[in-house]
Amino acid sequence: MLEAGALEEVRRLAARGLDPSLPAMKALGVRELSRHLAGELSLAQATGLARQETRRYAKRQMTWFRNQTPDWPRSAG
Repeated sequence: MLEAGALEEVRRLAARGLDPSLPAMKALGVRELSRHLAGELSLAQATGLARQETRRYAKRQMTWFRNQTPDWPRSAG
């Protein structure tokens, strides 16, 4: 995400003064990178937290899919 310009994107979002409750402001990594830009976290800390939130989101998605499709075969991996 960082290599694709996420930090600059978050910088531009923050400059607009958008309401934190808007969906765009809740996107993966936005909160963490905003905290970095505000000087609350180092870039390494923000990146680590964003990775953790991404993993949590993926786990919630897998749980949701598993519950929505109980009859689908699952792979062992």
